Amino acid sequence: MGEAQVNSVLDVRGMTCRACEQRVAKALRQVPGVRSAQVSQSKGKAFIVSDGKLDAAAVKMAVEKAGYTLGLHERPWLAKNRKVWADAAIGVAAVLLIALAWNLLGLDRAGAAVGEAATGGNLVFVLLLGVAASLSTCMALVGGIVMSLSASYGKRHPDAAGRRLLRPQLMFNAGRVIGFALLGAGIGAIGGVFSLSGRWLAIAMLAAALVMGWLGLRLTGVSPRLSAYSLTLPPSLTARLGPGGGYRDVNALLLGTASFFLPCGFTQAVQVYALSTGSWLQAGLVMGLFAIGTTPGLLGVGVLPALAKGARAERIFHFTGVAVLAFAVVNAMGAVNVLRPAGFEPPAAVSAPAGRSANVSDEGGAQVVRTVVSGYGYEPGAAVVYAGEPVKWLLDVQALGCASVVDGSSLGLGTASLAAGENTLEFTLGEPGTYRYSCAMGMYQGTFTAIEKA
Repeated sequence: MGEAQVNSVLDVRGMTCRACEQRVAKALRQVPGVRSAQVSQSKGKAFIVSDGKLDAAAVKMAVEKAGYTLGLHERPWLAKNRKVWADAAIGVAAVLLIALAWNLLGLDRAGAAVGEAATGGNLVFVLLLGVAASLSTCMALVGGIVMSLSASYGKRHPDAAGRRLLRPQLMFNAGRVIGFALLGAGIGAIGGVFSLSGRWLAIAMLAAALVMGWLGLRLTGVSPRLSAYSLTLPPSLTARLGPGGGYRDVNALLLGTASFFLPCGFTQAVQVYALSTGSWLQAGLVMGLFAIGTTPGLLGVGVLPALAKGARAERIFHFTGVAVLAFAVVNAMGAVNVLRPAGFEPPAAVSAPAGRSANVSDEGGAQVVRTVVSGYGYEPGAAVVYAGEPVKWLLDVQALGCASVVDGSSLGLGTASLAAGENTLEFTLGEPGTYRYSCAMGMYQGTFTAIEKA
């Protein structure tokens, strides 16, 4: 009879990614007597099944030859390596400079300008609307996910090159285009809009921001202990799911399809337009073209982490993590704007204006308020009306986008998806005070102030 099977657990230091797991496992399997070896980077351990007791010196040599060492891995809450913190500081400075340049050069209005041009309803304009989305609010939500996906794949496949390098991005965008077209056709067929509304939409956006924030923090490397935890399956199971350390094309495809349900104002606006076509074929075409329009921007934002190679790879991942964190902060701030209590401030909290604002007039027994909905938000964003009198709110939508999906919960309106052109909403503000409203993502805001009639 042969020697009895022995299960051993080794502590391995120095592993930082899935590629590390693969290298250590491959080295251990070459040690005489080893039947199988599974390695967990998050736990810093190697699980070995062998025929009898192993040669300790041979095991140590195999691990060190792979570039790692035996022993417990210290995982402090905060990184002690100054280079990690220097990379984080450089990343923050770069994000701030890019944001400043974006505003100074007027690039923040580029997406809005394209969005205004795209409001004609023509299919070519729908394609341009997708481009506008990829240059503005949807980039803040979907872009962070794409960067995280690309960076995670790059860490697990440091030797990927050519087409394989962009594989997760191509799969994500393919799933996005196909999924948007099919789900868009469903909108046209059943006459419903697959979108969240009001506070549920904000909660979904906040959840996405928290996941992005966690992924970004892991990529920065500033907290080794947090970086040790990841949303992955056990090594023994991921090894059976196919090549690539657990990555599967179908997962990236499904993630791209699922982005149809993410609370992006542009997506919701186009969903409403698709519904208005009254045709499953045209609705599917509208949503598919919109997704195609977003593809260049989403591919572009994933290039940097995908190209991370060699000695500079970790630094690029650190910078990517800071960018993903910035996306997370933008989304979290928007969600908080929607979720903050009631959106109402009593007169004691604000200084009451002397009279109604210039954009209010009396017509047909109602106070008519005219607001332009552009790619830049609501113009004017403030209105003063009399409390207790009906308000007829005329919204002229000149650009489909985040601002064209209005969260008017404090006004008693809930979430209203506006179509291109003039829209009418009616309500009455019973108590004096200031009522806040915003776009569905909380990025653009406005107020109605109700005063007592003299």
